[in-house]
Amino acid sequence: MTAIVTPRKPEPDAERRIQPAAQPTPRPLLARLLRLAWIGRGLWHRVARPLTMGVRALIVDDSDPEDHRVLLIRHSYVGGWHMPGGGVGRGETLCEAMRREVREEVGLIVESDVQPLGVYARFRHGASDHVAVFAVRGWSGTPKADGVEIVEARFFALSHLPADLSPATRRRLEEFLGRKPLAERW
Repeated sequence: MTAIVTPRKPEPDAERRIQPAAQPTPRPLLARLLRLAWIGRGLWHRVARPLTMGVRALIVDDSDPEDHRVLLIRHSYVGGWHMPGGGVGRGETLCEAMRREVREEVGLIVESDVQPLGVYARFRHGASDHVAVFAVRGWSGTPKADGVEIVEARFFALSHLPADLSPATRRRLEEFLGRKPLAERW
């Protein structure tokens, strides 16, 4: 018996509907080395007391007008869900660093519609860190965790955020949604 298969027409806006990416398993030795590097970074900050600048991207998927979603990541070396981001390199603008970090961590291309949300001071582990957060609506691609630094990347509905969302990420989302005033500290 032969089955006849009729090809389905692609749905409009199918490219904007992001399916959860398959999550690679972190390599145990590499994950331990990253954790060790994270601890070493904290020790170095206590001694050197550097002034650093970082960026985070609040990537919004508003393809469903009823319930917007936000992209969150889970690192191999620190617990909880966070926004993608990282450090600003020499000669980089804040926007350039944010675009690079998003591309490196989750494989998305930030195209347009980037709005600064705020700049926050973070004085932890001896560092004098400042973090610029950008709201991003114009992007393309499918999020994919690298399986080394980032072990999971997923969109979550703003109405159904994960329980282990990092406290700072939760505060930034509350500010983005207008539920709380912008803070100065991370």
